[in-house]
Parts: sequence; structure tokens; C-alpha cells
Amino acid sequence: MRIIILLLFTCLVISCNDSENGESNSNILVKIGSENITKDDLTNELNKLSFKQKSIYTSSPDKLNEFLQTHINEKVLYNEALKRGYENREDIQENINNYKRKLVTKTLGKEVLEELEVNQEELKEYYDQHQKDFQRIDVSKIFIRFDMNEDNPKASALSKAELVSNRAIAGESFEELAIEFSDDPISQKKGGKVGYISRGRFPEKIDKEMFMLKQGEITKPFEVNDGYLIIKANKKPDYAPYAQVERLIRSELINERLLNYINGLRNEWEVTVYKDRLKEISKSESNEK
Repeated sequence: MRIIILLLFTCLVISCNDSENGESNSNILVKIGSENITKDDLTNELNKLSFKQKSIYTSSPDKLNEFLQTHINEKVLYNEALKRGYENREDIQENINNYKRKLVTKTLGKEVLEELEVNQEELKEYYDQHQKDFQRIDVSKIFIRFDMNEDNPKASALSKAELVSNRAIAGESFEELAIEFSDDPISQKKGGKVGYISRGRFPEKIDKEMFMLKQGEITKPFEVNDGYLIIKANKKPDYAPYAQVERLIRSELINERLLNYINGLRNEWEVTVYKDRLKEISKSESNEK
């Protein structure tokens, strides 16, 4: 690819082969005053692009020339900015410093993350010791929403939910009842089918009762934010396979170690937060609104 690029550049810039330039200048593509843009410069710029972008610009002499002209325009604009003294402007210096801080912090963060990497043994040990965290259950649901057109939306929804729940417990098809009564459009179309739900998805009271269900069992209605929920266990609770949660565990462990590292730095740099003053700012901002 490098040879192809150099040949294309040679076709574009005839002056590069001018005999009077001599062999030492054969690498120069463009002269801008006393400055040069060389073949190596352009090759380096091309190598900074994504594979797709690079392929486009090296697909023909015209495309390569388009890239070269863009590079020239950027260079002359930069030179003009320097001539006008823009690099000394306060806002430019502030942006440079901000970018520098972000780049330095990002570089440190990347290296720290590499140092905090966990191995398979640690991942599997965490999985074995926290099995309950990966417990799941395959369920279907029927959701009865509060109808705000009713005089007593909550009581009306509860009455309807209890009726549906009792019919399901008595043996009627949960799937057909979900299609007929559920106010959740996504699961309703699938006969109430939700799939696997992890422990901790619902409030503790619902979570606890849901994970005590045996296959085929159905709950009484649970009150949730805007209605009542009826749950059926399609299978008894089990645990997500290790391979399915490996990335989650890795992320959890790395985040935990990173937090410990940052807290150590905060102690080392003697960080003190004055929360009362923070409240003053918050209060002041609220008053302005």
C-alpha cells in the first residue's frame, strides 16, 4: 500500500521529479513558503485515518489529490492563524490546557485500567462466591394499569387484577388472559412472555416472592408504580451461566478496583469536600430559576 501511495503522489506532483531539485528533494510534494509537505507527511496523515477512509482516499489519484488539497488548506489556515497571533489568545490557551488535562488524564486512566486487569481464576472465584447475584427466573406477566377515567383508579385496577389472577390460578390459559387483559403492549403480544429476569430487577418484596415460585406457579397481584402486576414462573429459578456473565463480572471487579485506586489518590491528595457550600450553590441556582 505504501508503494502505491508514493506512485500516486508522483503522478500528482510533477515538480517532484524536476531534475533541478536534486535527489534530496524528491520526497517533497508541496512547498508552502519555506515549509514542505513531504510524501512521508501525507503517508502519516493517511495512516491516522480509519481503514475505510484511507481506502477511499487511496482509491484513485483524484481522491488522493482531494486529501492533499485539504491538508494544504489546513496548513495555510494554521499559518495565517499563527501570523495573527491566535495562539496567544486567552480562549485558545484555555482550550489547549483543557485538552491537555483530558489527554493526560485519559492516558493515565488507560494505563491504570491495564494494571487492574483481572484473570480467569479471579472471575470464576467471584462467580462462585456471588451465585445469588446471578440468579434468574423465566417469567410471563400480566400488567393492569390504573385507569384514570375511573372514580377510584387503584381500587378498580386491583379488582380487575385479582379477577384475572384468580382465573389464571384456577387453570385458565395465562397466555390467553395476557392477550385479553394485559396493558403492557410488548409482552401482551407475546401472551405475557417476558423471558429471564435477574434478581434485583423488582422491589425486594416482589423479588423475594417471585424467586420462591415453582414452575407454573402464579402470584397474586403486586402493586407497582402505575398499576398491578401478575407474574407466572415458566421455569424454576436458576443461575445465569458463567460465560453469559463473565464480561459483567470483569467490569464489576475492574470498577471496584478503580474506585479503590481513586479513593487512595483522594486520600493521598487530601481531598476535602464542603457539602454545606455545595448546598448554597444549589439553592442559589434554584432561586434563579
